[in-house]
Amino acid sequence: MNEITRRFVVLFNEEEDFYECHEIFEWAWKQTDDPIDGPFYKALVQVATAQFKLKKGVLCGVRKLYQYAAPALDSLPDVVQGIDVARLREDFRRQVRSLPAKDYIAEGEYPQYRMQVIKIHWAET
Repeated sequence: MNEITRRFVVLFNEEEDFYECHEIFEWAWKQTDDPIDGPFYKALVQVATAQFKLKKGVLCGVRKLYQYAAPALDSLPDVVQGIDVARLREDFRRQVRSLPAKDYIAEGEYPQYRMQVIKIHWAET
């Protein structure tokens, strides 16, 4: 795993700074031509952006980003750069299934619907 991925996970899990996650992995995604890392970075940009939309209450945006990210996540190995992609796939899928049948809710209101932002987990070694 590289330092960019390490920083992404800290921003995602601890700081929940999904905007900055998007910025650093979008840069990484555009810099690589690696057949695994490129789709990995792109998918995680989309997952981070979906979490940003969730916090803002834009549920239709979460669903749309899931449609973009799911095929990329499904194409990846179960572990990439030490990240448990298989768990991320399932957690994101579960999150989207649990969304209320609304396009929008008030910003920050998602916990009232028993929703939470997802976390990225390291693969067990």
